[in-house]
Amino acid sequence: MAMGSKAFESPLISHARMRAMFRALVEVRGLAKVQKDKGFRGVEACWVGTAIDLKAGDLTSDTGAASEAATLGYVRAVGARAAGGAAKGADVRAVLKELAKAQADAFPGSAAERVLCAVGEAMALQASGAGGVVMAYCGCAELSDGEWKRLLRVMGQGGLPLVVMVLPGVGGPEDLEALARKSVASVDRAVPVIPVDAGDVVAIYRVAQETMVRARADGGAAVIEGIACGTDAVKLMGGQLVKKGICTETWVSGVQNHYEGLLASRS
Repeated sequence: MAMGSKAFESPLISHARMRAMFRALVEVRGLAKVQKDKGFRGVEACWVGTAIDLKAGDLTSDTGAASEAATLGYVRAVGARAAGGAAKGADVRAVLKELAKAQADAFPGSAAERVLCAVGEAMALQASGAGGVVMAYCGCAELSDGEWKRLLRVMGQGGLPLVVMVLPGVGGPEDLEALARKSVASVDRAVPVIPVDAGDVVAIYRVAQETMVRARADGGAAVIEGIACGTDAVKLMGGQLVKKGICTETWVSGVQNHYEGLLASRS
């Protein structure tokens, strides 16, 4: 089915948004290849699904990796393009310049301290009444079980506008949801922990939207746990777009070829 034909359009995710997410995945992966940055590997869908629809007043709290803050900013910029339009040479040159000068952020130090800072930012947003949300990121093995329990206890108080995206990797707690329940005296006050395939950007997007809507309405913090399932995010979403009749295989390959061409001519 050609793009523009009458395919069913979900009221939750428009076709334009689906195409924008695919572009973002392709572009983030392309940047990773150019930068030879292994830190991108396996987390593109986590970044795109959670950051592409953040609003102007929302904040991000990254893991401190040199490339992450710039990449999250780029994902937000892709989301802001009119109708999920294609990248231009100026976009590529700007983000590569930003990535080239990026350095690891050593403040405040540990992952636990970073999440606590995100809690503080969420408290400030809540007090401002502006309706903003903090989207925080941490690696699955960066926090011990004890640190998770303490943080989940703090996060569960006061209806904080905070969502934590746990990036996939090796190690980490065996059952984060169980830790959330153990961290509070009453189970109904436990921070929700939603596991999702770390390579399925559509699933991550849907969970992120649900948790952010809840957070903006004083429903409290939530944790999205990215599970490494061996899914190729670009391949999966490209197939979904074609299967749903949102675009053609020619369009999918065209997006990839276009960005590869921009990267190849970046001078």
